Amino acid sequence: MPQRSRRWLGRWTAPSAQARSRRPWRRDAMASESRLPVTALLGANMFFSGVSYAATIPYASLVGVDTLGMSPGFFATVMSAGAIFGTFVSLGLGYLSDKLPDRRLLVLLTALTGILAHGMIYLWPTQASFTIAMALIMPFSGAAYGQSFGYVRVYYLKHRPERADFMVQALRTVFTLAWIVVPPLAGWVAAEFSIFDVFLASAIAYAGIAAVFALLMADPKAAVQMPAPVRVKGASLLSAFELRPGTLAGITGLIVMTGAMRLMTLTMALFIVSDLGGTVTDVGLYAGITAATEAPLMLLLAWLTTRVTKETLLAGAGLVMAVFIGLTSQLESVPALFWLLALNGLGTAALMSVNISYVQDAIKGRVGLSTSLMDVVAIAANLLGAGAFGVLASGGDYRFALIVAAAVSVLGAAIMAAGNLGRLGGLKPAQA
Repeated sequence: MPQRSRRWLGRWTAPSAQARSRRPWRRDAMASESRLPVTALLGANMFFSGVSYAATIPYASLVGVDTLGMSPGFFATVMSAGAIFGTFVSLGLGYLSDKLPDRRLLVLLTALTGILAHGMIYLWPTQASFTIAMALIMPFSGAAYGQSFGYVRVYYLKHRPERADFMVQALRTVFTLAWIVVPPLAGWVAAEFSIFDVFLASAIAYAGIAAVFALLMADPKAAVQMPAPVRVKGASLLSAFELRPGTLAGITGLIVMTGAMRLMTLTMALFIVSDLGGTVTDVGLYAGITAATEAPLMLLLAWLTTRVTKETLLAGAGLVMAVFIGLTSQLESVPALFWLLALNGLGTAALMSVNISYVQDAIKGRVGLSTSLMDVVAIAANLLGAGAFGVLASGGDYRFALIVAAAVSVLGAAIMAAGNLGRLGGLKPAQA
């Protein structure tokens, strides 16, 4: 080969590291060479995650209190114990996810625990199985949702960084689609067959999550991880986990607002059946209609995040939820409740979607640990909601429990706003 050709070929086949770094399209090409449709699989995973929640959460209190005969206090104790244990589990798994060479294995293992927990309630429907599943096993299963979003964030930051935030929001919308379809169907199944069949549906959904990540583990290109942040010389070890005061206040407010929503959720099924004269099918319709309003509102919220700060949206969501819960506590019929569900959908959409990107930015450079804070928020909110439910619903006064939930939601919005006064309002223009 002529010397000139050899020189040209050498330059073409072996570009410098600097030249390679200037070609972002190469990362996109690598992503497109994956043997599996990763985005489609992640969408299926989010739908299965939605099924695992939507099939069981609206009926948890009906199963524990009405069907298995638990007292509201004992039911609340079981849920609270699971929440306390889950807090430590979530933080540990979040820290571990940033250390593991492969995040996919962690999601797979947590999904398997979901099969065990809800499968056990379905096959052995007793107070003992419900207690073991909810207090000891579900804290591991619940981490599958958060760590799935951790994987989504890291995967797109590596392959399509300009679309990372969009994909998190889009996949959260897929999660919501399950809430549109599943609760009415689950309500019909519970009314026509057995209420424990909803736990069978959830166990099958967890099997779907496990299958998705088992497939992803077969593709080496789907293995992603982020380098750990570099600690400043002389800084303490804990500095890598530091939260700014405003973020800490925001997370606290988020816990309080979500706790009010959990109290409402635990109370609502019993309120519909006992005070409004509704049926189990009405409970499913309530959850399904709420989710149907959430999906388009999430798109509105995605647009609003480019105009106003996340703190503004979340504080506003707490006030919207307070209005909805307060008005609901004064109703006398199920149809009247359905007319208010657009408010529920707006508040829930913000607290369940805007919170993801808000929390994932909490600890810079540690997506897994930051994402685990999403589980901590959910778990702490479950603890707050379950504890309040045990105290307020023991006498069967579900209206008063809803009034308290509305007041708690206002408190959470106030905490979010007070800790972030400088960040309320519109987005500031980028500084040069």
